[in-house]
Amino acid sequence: MNGILLPLLILGAILLLLPLLGIEGYRLRLLSLLFMWVALAGCWNLMSGSTGYIDFGPVAYFGVGSYCTALFMIKGGFPFLLSVFIAGWVCAALSLAIGLSTLRLQGAYFAIATFAAAEALKQVVLESDRVLGIDFFGGAHGLTLPSPPPGIFFYYVMLFFMGLVASLTAVIQKSKLGYGLRAIRDAEQAAELTGVPTLQIKVRAYILSSSLIGCIGGVEAYWLTYIIPDDVFNVMRTIQMVIMTLLGGMGTILGPVIGASFLTLISEFLGAKFVYDYLIFVGLVIVIVILLMPQGIIGTLVKKRGKSPWLF
Repeated sequence: MNGILLPLLILGAILLLLPLLGIEGYRLRLLSLLFMWVALAGCWNLMSGSTGYIDFGPVAYFGVGSYCTALFMIKGGFPFLLSVFIAGWVCAALSLAIGLSTLRLQGAYFAIATFAAAEALKQVVLESDRVLGIDFFGGAHGLTLPSPPPGIFFYYVMLFFMGLVASLTAVIQKSKLGYGLRAIRDAEQAAELTGVPTLQIKVRAYILSSSLIGCIGGVEAYWLTYIIPDDVFNVMRTIQMVIMTLLGGMGTILGPVIGASFLTLISEFLGAKFVYDYLIFVGLVIVIVILLMPQGIIGTLVKKRGKSPWLF
C-alpha cells in the first residue's frame, strides 16, 4: 500500500484542482456521479465484501437517508450538512435494530431478510400518508427540497465521501475489526469457537456501512432536489452496488473504485451511442468481464502478478 500512497495523493490533489482548472457542466456532473457510486460500492464492500454476507438491502438506508435529509430541511428548517449528519445517525440506529436480527441468519436467508426489510421500508414511506391521512412523506409524489448550490459543491462533497470510504476501508483492513471480519468470511464457526465476538463485529460493520450509505443518499437528494420512493428505494441501486464490487473485486480496497468507475463510464459511453438499447450492451460487457475475470479485475491482477498487498 505504501508503494501507491504517493500516486494516490497526487491523484487526490488533481481531483481537488480539476474544477478550478475549468472542468464544469456535464464532465463535472459525471465525475460527481462516479464519486458517488465508488463511495456506495465501497460501503457495500465494507460489510459484504469483508464478511461474505451478501446484503440485498442497502438501498433501504439510501432511501431513509434521502427522506431524513429532506424532512429535516423542509419541515425542520435545518441546514443541509446538519440534516445529512442526523440522517446518518438515524440510519445507524435503524441498522442496529435490523442488523441484530438479520445478522444471526446466514447465506440466502440473510440476503432475503435484508431485501424484505428494504421493501418493507419502501412501503412504509409510500403508504403512510394514505393510511394515516396525513401529509408527511408526500406519498408516491415524493418531496421537493430547497434549491441546491452549484454543482461544484456536490463534486467536493461526493469526493469527500469517496475518499472517506476508501480511507476507512484501508484502515479497517489492518485493524482488529478487519481481522475479525476476514475470520468471519473464512470460517465463522471456527472464529466463534476461538472467542471472536462474531455478531458484534458484523453489527459494527453493518452500522458503519449503512450510516455512510444514508449520508450519501441525503447528499443525492439535495443534489437532485426531488425524491420519490420508487427511485430512492429502487432495488436497482442495490444491484448496481453489488455488480460494481464484483467487477472490481470483493473484499479489496481498490475493487469498488475500479468496478464503479468502469461501470459508470461504460454506461455513460454506451448510453450516448445507443440511447434505447444501451442496457443490452452494458449487460453483455458485464457478462464478458465476469466470465473472463471471475475474481474481479483486482482479483485477477493479484492472481497473475502474485501477492500484491497494496491491492487489498
